[in-house]
Formats: sequence, structure tokens, C-alpha cells
Amino acid sequence: MRLAIALLLLAVIPTAGAQSLESPPPSQSTSEESQAKTDRDDAAMIDDFRAGLTNSVNATATWLDSFFADSINPDDYDTASGSLTLTPEWDEHDGFELDSSFRARVVFPHAERRFSAIIGRADFDDFINDTQQTRPTVIRRDQSDEEWMVGLGFDPYVQTNHSLSFGAGVRGGLNMDPYVRARYRYETIVDDNAELHMQSVAFWRDSDGFGVAQTFEYDTAFSPKWFGKSWFRGTFAERTEGVRWQASQKLYYMYHHERAVGADVWWYGETENAVPMRDYGIRALHRSRFSREWLFLEGWVGMHWPRDTLADDRHPRWIVGIEIEMLFGGD
Repeated sequence: MRLAIALLLLAVIPTAGAQSLESPPPSQSTSEESQAKTDRDDAAMIDDFRAGLTNSVNATATWLDSFFADSINPDDYDTASGSLTLTPEWDEHDGFELDSSFRARVVFPHAERRFSAIIGRADFDDFINDTQQTRPTVIRRDQSDEEWMVGLGFDPYVQTNHSLSFGAGVRGGLNMDPYVRARYRYETIVDDNAELHMQSVAFWRDSDGFGVAQTFEYDTAFSPKWFGKSWFRGTFAERTEGVRWQASQKLYYMYHHERAVGADVWWYGETENAVPMRDYGIRALHRSRFSREWLFLEGWVGMHWPRDTLADDRHPRWIVGIEIEMLFGGD
């Protein structure tokens, strides 16, 4: 909770404006010095937390990789990477929620860098697809599915355009719900201004049986400042009612090399559900890097039209939220 408060405080700290040529009154100067010290303390706490998180994950990798080698060099273990997000959101339909997700990955050098370990707390579909940062945050998720997961990965084939990986682990904490998955990803440059990403995942988990998921991403640069992202994922499993699908279309305008405004339209549902189209909506958003190269803030306001049962009528509902994302480790 202390970290959440610090991130939220840092997100709303105004940047320092141009200084006046005249010295401010003593009381104002004292107030500004006190505020500056508070800001530095908040920023230092964020830096310390990020460094500690990275070191802890790397230390875990060192211990795990010791099983593959007789001797190890701690300097080789700087392979941790991941993200932590906090998402306060108010929805006229669901009320206020503070969502969060965490994902960390470490690569084992002595295992020829083909083996890795992953730990995280997120939606299971996002976890096995490794696309939690692509799916629009406002697409609602089953809260019971957001649980801690740990797993091991094996990447036998990784090339520029193709990659194949396998993984296995457990989810649900003490419930020990095991899972396995196989993932294939293909990326290609369509032309000078567009890229296509396709990913296929086959999985099994003890609580839900077998399933498959297919994701498509299409990125287009219309000009140096305008670009769009189309995203679609369909999942079929024994627990779904037909095919569970999610889609979104985003358009961004970069008015600064670290800031962009945009619009987002999304839909999701299940083909054989009593309500095939569960929700759709639109939002205006702003994304920027702030304070640090690895800290991002995205805020939005919009409206959606949810429908949970056939008896419900669709009514427009306001949504307002922000997402604070911290990247750690890696480049």
C-alpha cells in the first residue's frame, strides 16, 4: 500500500515551472523547499523499491540456476525483467476498484539461456499469452481469475520472426492448480509503415481442461506522429461458452516524444453466452512517461454499454481511471 500511495503521489506531482527572476518571500521559499524535499523522498523510495525488486528477482535466479552448474558468477545474473501496474478506476456500473498486476521473468545463463522462470499476478489468459500490456485495461476481467502464478519456461527456438516456447507451472496459491502451455509467435513487416504479430497458444490446466487462444496485432504508422494498433484475441476452452473474444482499436497522436493522446474503441463477449456481446465502449486517453524512463502514466475517461443478462438493458456508463506502470530490470 505504501508503494501504491507513493506512485500515486508521484503521478500527480506537478513539474516545476519557470523560476521567477525575483526571490520569493521567505515563507513561500520555505514551503517550496519543503515540497521539493518531499518530492525527492517520494522519488527515492520509488528508486529503492525498484532496485530492491530487481535484486530480489536476480537473487532468486542465481539460486535456481545453481542447479545447472557447479560454480556460478553472481555478475552473470542481471537477467530479471518485468512490470508492476496499479490501476485505480471508477466505473458507473461497477463502482471503484484498485486493480494491480505483476510479472517478473528471469533467464538462467547456465541453462544456455533457454530456460526461464516466471512469477506474476494477473488474469490467467493474459499470463499464458504474455499480452497483458496489449489488452485494454477497461476490458473487465473475472476477479477470481486474478491469482498468483509461478512457472518455468523453455524456449527451444527463438528467431527474428519466429519463436516457439513451452511452459508449466501452478496458479491459485495454495490451491495448486497446475497448467502447461505451448506458444508460437510470428512477426512480420507488412510494409514500411506496418507490422503484423500473430500468436497461437495451446494450454491445459487442471481446473478447466484444454484450450487454445489466437491473438492478432496490427500496428500502423500513418505519419511520424499518428499511429494505430488493432488487437484481437479469441479463446476456446472447456470453460468457455463458445469462443471468448476481445478486440480493440486504438489511434494515437504523439504531440511530444514522451507523450501521446489517443482514442480507444473496444468490444468483448462469448459466442454461445446468453449475451454474446458483453460490453463495448469508447474512451479518450493520455499516455506519458514521467519522472523516470521506466515509469509511465496513462489516464482515460470514456463511456461503455455493459450487459450482464438478457434482462438487462444497455445504458451508457461513465468510466474514469489511471494506470501507473513501472518497468524493472532489462533494458
